[in-house]
Amino acid sequence: MESTQALSSSEAYTIAELRALVKSGGLRVPQFQRSFRWDGKDVLSLFDSILRGFPFGSLLLWQREAEAEGLLIGALHVEAPARSDALWVVDGQQRVTSLVNAIDPEGAQDPRFALGYSLRQKAVVGGRSLEEPLVIPLPDLFDFSRALAWLADNPDAADQATHVQEMAGRLNRVTVPATVMKQADEQTLREVFDRINSRGKRLNAAEIFNAIHGGPEAGNTTSGIAAGVHAQTRFGLLDDKVVVQAILVRRHTDITRDVHGEFSESRRRVSDFPVESEAEAYQATERALVQAARFLQERCGIPHLVFLPFRFQLLVLTRFFALFPEPADRNLELLSRWLWRTSAGADALGISGSQTDLRDMAARVRRGEESASVQRLLEAVDLSESPQPPELTVFRATRADSKMILAALWNLHPVDVRTNEPLTIEALAEQLEGETTPRAVVADLVPPSELEDQAPVAASKLISVLDRRELLTALDAQVDLGSLLLDETMLERLQANEFSEFLRLRAEALQGYLTDFLMVRTAWGQEDTPPLSDYVFGEEA
Repeated sequence: MESTQALSSSEAYTIAELRALVKSGGLRVPQFQRSFRWDGKDVLSLFDSILRGFPFGSLLLWQREAEAEGLLIGALHVEAPARSDALWVVDGQQRVTSLVNAIDPEGAQDPRFALGYSLRQKAVVGGRSLEEPLVIPLPDLFDFSRALAWLADNPDAADQATHVQEMAGRLNRVTVPATVMKQADEQTLREVFDRINSRGKRLNAAEIFNAIHGGPEAGNTTSGIAAGVHAQTRFGLLDDKVVVQAILVRRHTDITRDVHGEFSESRRRVSDFPVESEAEAYQATERALVQAARFLQERCGIPHLVFLPFRFQLLVLTRFFALFPEPADRNLELLSRWLWRTSAGADALGISGSQTDLRDMAARVRRGEESASVQRLLEAVDLSESPQPPELTVFRATRADSKMILAALWNLHPVDVRTNEPLTIEALAEQLEGETTPRAVVADLVPPSELEDQAPVAASKLISVLDRRELLTALDAQVDLGSLLLDETMLERLQANEFSEFLRLRAEALQGYLTDFLMVRTAWGQEDTPPLSDYVFGEEA
């Protein structure tokens, strides 16, 4: 007990003190734990609890040194100097960010933090209610001098001056309890995190991993890695969980292991990278992810994360490129076949995208065995029959087979009908920003209401950054129709609203194209021989 007490202290901060710490760089709220996820309703609820005297939680802070850096905390830009005693928010980021932004004139310009106090309703309000009479903005209520100025500008509120003073006092007097961890080591933090989890404030694996193994540097967080990969490839922003899995599977194939002791001596002994530091692991994972994403884009024809049939494919490739950053060109060709065989043959092979699939495939990739690893991957996806195209009567943007259809359509180099120039990965990424499925770039050629039961719905789909109305307005015979898997006859039927005939024609074209595409991409019937350089011929031979 004495040891634990020496490592932590109990503190209480007023909102003004938290704001001063944030704006001076003494309190850091980086990508260290969670990104800011609250919306205006959550922030309003927090201040409603404060002014009504309800409990609203505590903070867990970690005292450690911090480098000089520019921070964005909510809507507040802070140029933070280097200091040895910075407080890093481990638990409570949403509350800290909300508290300091909503009472700050600069922070409250952001709609997420724009709140006021209604003297009529005697309640915190937001949104359109801020435009109603007798609503004092929270930054004005918090600051006595600003509150007096507001009262002078709003004479109708003169009889409410005492109430304004009472609410301002309540806002200024409230304190936020905090536990400050000092000189904490990994084992102590692990115990703290586990206890937080056990009482309901669950931290996910990425948040625990970042807090223990990461650091304030942008690249030493899972979100920093995700941002770096997207900036270099435009492949999409990876989820924190996927990045943690990438870090883990790169080092060892057992991705279900406890993340707390990842860099302990015992874990290092079984890792494929036993001597690397935490920072080196983060940086190397980003490099491997970038290489895997570029391989998917350039070799496999998968332009964006949301087009990828299964996430485990990216993770297995990340492990491969981490172990073999300069593979033979022949092995790259074979890896592309593996990618498309796992996609096209998923049902026959019993592949569902589970952690079991990831573990089994990743275990086939072994240090020092580049070609043998590729051959083992191919053995796992040996198709006894030629790959069949997906069923066209079902299309959902979250399904692996539907994503496979979209990836095949992308490989026709679809044009933007406004310019007749092929869509670029950059244009696709811009349209897909913040999306987790490809819906934002999928247009319906036939109105969904016109689709009959068992209609080949997939034949109505087209990759476009325009909605259906804009698309059909610009679509004519001058457009490169072949890049959209259309022809003039189909276009005539579509423009004449002869939807059944249009769908019949396009379904026939799509079925034939997918059959040929998958035969080529999976290299069905071809030999999967390793690179010629793997064959060593002695003098006697």
